[in-house]
Amino acid sequence: MQIPDQELSVAGVGIATAPATPTRRRRARAGVVLGWVRDRLATAPGRLILISALVVVGSVCFGVIATGAEQSRERAVRAARTDTEPLLVHALTLYKALQEANATVATGLLGAGGLEPRSSQIRYTQDIQRATSALTALTQGAVTPAAQAALGTIAADLPTYTGYVEDARANSRQGFPVGPAYLRQATVVNTSMVHAAQRVYAAEAERLNSDYQTGTDSAALVALVAAIAAALVLLALAQLYVTRISHRILNVLMLVATGLLAVVSVWALVGVSSEQNSLAGAQRNGSDSLEALSAANVLLSRAQGDLSLALVNRGTDDVDPLDFRAVTQVLTTSPVAASLRSRFAAYQAAGNRIQQLEDQGELEPAISQLPTVAKMSQQLSDQLGRGITAADGRFKHSARDAASALSGLGLAIPLITVLVAVLSLLGLRQRINEYR
Repeated sequence: MQIPDQELSVAGVGIATAPATPTRRRRARAGVVLGWVRDRLATAPGRLILISALVVVGSVCFGVIATGAEQSRERAVRAARTDTEPLLVHALTLYKALQEANATVATGLLGAGGLEPRSSQIRYTQDIQRATSALTALTQGAVTPAAQAALGTIAADLPTYTGYVEDARANSRQGFPVGPAYLRQATVVNTSMVHAAQRVYAAEAERLNSDYQTGTDSAALVALVAAIAAALVLLALAQLYVTRISHRILNVLMLVATGLLAVVSVWALVGVSSEQNSLAGAQRNGSDSLEALSAANVLLSRAQGDLSLALVNRGTDDVDPLDFRAVTQVLTTSPVAASLRSRFAAYQAAGNRIQQLEDQGELEPAISQLPTVAKMSQQLSDQLGRGITAADGRFKHSARDAASALSGLGLAIPLITVLVAVLSLLGLRQRINEYR
């Protein structure tokens, strides 16, 4: 049968000129690659090479995950131990020092004839020094914009506050009635600084909580366990395959690699778990207690300031007496003050008697009882301070344990990971060479 030249020509042109599309080229290349892989996997050496690659990938994945878990925990512990917790203590110190300074100067200026006792002047100076020192430390270490803005407010207002206090002292010594007015202005500025100190404290507390969450996050521990299990299973399966095809019970190099991986895995699990428990203890028994005790101490200073300022204002103050009642009610019902509850109740009762005398217009008897109540406040503050010091010590001890639990892992994990990969490759290489 003769095919017409035209049809032959058309068909020939169609076949000759049809271009290969990119999709077809990719499929062709993929087919070549898959064919090569199938050919390699059909032989024992090819399968051993593939197993070698998988073992290396598994070892690297283990090393990356384990190192990441260790490094994230180590950074969290270091930050909490040397950065955020100390800054939180400074924030609490600043907060309390500002409160105490105002309470001290207000109580002192109520002395007979407006003559402030020397002891009151010394305490006020110490409070301002502590506030200045804490402000300097926080300014150098605070990183959040909110904390920096609040610290700027305090730095700008502190000279204004001390200036008003000196004006109040000078006028009170001379018996001028404008002295209490200056003290009221100082109190307004002090209140602004205290609110700013609260914002600094909130920012640093949030940072510390973030460090705790990172350092105790269970997700990192779960990922570590999964990486360990996958790496060990992969090594075990590789050895079983080698044993089956080579009829040898042991591959010494791979056995050593498995042993090293098991050792560093146990070390990592114990270290990360111990770090997590120690850091949780640092939070539970250390910084949480410190914050609760410090909050009680700040409220105590605030209550004493309310009591003094109400008397300074000579019966014209409706705010501070109400605040005193609210604050002392919180103190007497606070769980942190359970061991001090009877003493807080006694302090509250003494303060209420002073306010009753003031309400009855008996200012001089009320003022005469103020030093006794101030002494009660100071004794309570000292006891809370000892509790704060003990809580800070517990935090430092637990944080030190958390850091010690991770000691050495940062170097051991990558080093042993490399050894495991190298030994496994050498062990498999011995079997591959037997086929040549």
